[in-house]
Amino acid sequence: MTRSAPLWRQAPSPKRDEIQVSQFLGLLREALPSLLPPELRSFQWRQQPALMQVYYWYPAIHYELWLQRQRGIVEVGLHFEGEKEHNHRWAEALAQHMPLIQLSLPRPADLEEWTGWWTRLHYVLPWEPLSPDLAHVYASHLAGFICALQPLMEELKACTLIPPSRVTAPPRRRRRGRPTP
Repeated sequence: MTRSAPLWRQAPSPKRDEIQVSQFLGLLREALPSLLPPELRSFQWRQQPALMQVYYWYPAIHYELWLQRQRGIVEVGLHFEGEKEHNHRWAEALAQHMPLIQLSLPRPADLEEWTGWWTRLHYVLPWEPLSPDLAHVYASHLAGFICALQPLMEELKACTLIPPSRVTAPPRRRRRGRPTP
């Protein structure tokens, strides 16, 4: 007898009327500024094949919308992908404000160490076929995350001594010496 994955873990099959991920993320990016107050519209962004990142100071701290078709979810979150100590200090600073943060978001969010290096505050949404209307819905979720957290992030940045970090990936292990033939 073989066990199949739970229904929520089975990857949804693409639909004919579903738009391409790059087009979807482009629509999301276009919709985002109009959903933010003027003081939060001057963000920078990066787009990768299945995600969009929005940042204000430097890329190691960014808001992210990550499309995970295989897992059947979409993650909306604030990621800390700098040096390990940097990431943990930000997570500790946010942890002190979690009751307020939870009240300001439309659904419960988890604050966690994600990879042993990176930390994140996030929630997940169920996967749906990608459409222009859905791009606006997800842009609203991302805007809500930014509106709820960026003022707090600015306040924490001003009153805590967490230095900037430009690292956005853990260091790679380097081989010492060369293998002998």
